Amino acid sequence: MPTLDITVEQVIMLVKQLPLEGKKAVFKVLQNELEVQENPWLKLAGKYQDDSQFEEMLAYIEAECLHNAK
Repeated sequence: MPTLDITVEQVIMLVKQLPLEGKKAVFKVLQNELEVQENPWLKLAGKYQDDSQFEEMLAYIEAECLHNAK
């Protein structure tokens, strides 16, 4: 897909000139692209679920935060 040298404002202006069905089509494409993007945080979900030291590590971090807040 070629890259166009066009600003966001120019795109908005062009979309505003479309009939309603055209605007809906543009919105649908953009919405689909946003839904397809992978959430980077999901890669970490459950990473430590079987780590026996995880709770101990959290307690240590919490204690350090409380100590440093004083």
